[in-house]
Amino acid sequence: MSAAEAGDVFHRARGRTLDAFSSEKEREWKGPFYFIQGADPQFGLMKAWSTGNCDSSGDEWEQEIRLTEQAIQAINRLNPKPRFFVLCGDLIHAMPGKTGPRWDHFAFSQS
Repeated sequence: MSAAEAGDVFHRARGRTLDAFSSEKEREWKGPFYFIQGADPQFGLMKAWSTGNCDSSGDEWEQEIRLTEQAIQAINRLNPKPRFFVLCGDLIHAMPGKTGPRWDHFAFSQS
């Protein structure tokens, strides 16, 4: 079982609060740190862009998966490590209501 499957890697903010850090230990800034913000991985866009049909949902994600794995490997090699990584924007290239195994994996329940 991967760390992600075990549930100890990914944290989700609720009520404008992220419980990944202890309030007592993390309340005040105690030295230098950095974090990484990733944006718009949009899995499926590269095929849609290459075919000239960006209005359709991308059904092939291989290029994006490869690039994401390369980015994660590069981040994991950093020293010192970033304090955290936040991913913003469109995770997949699909309109709301798209269904199927790949899209269902990214469906988030409402908080």
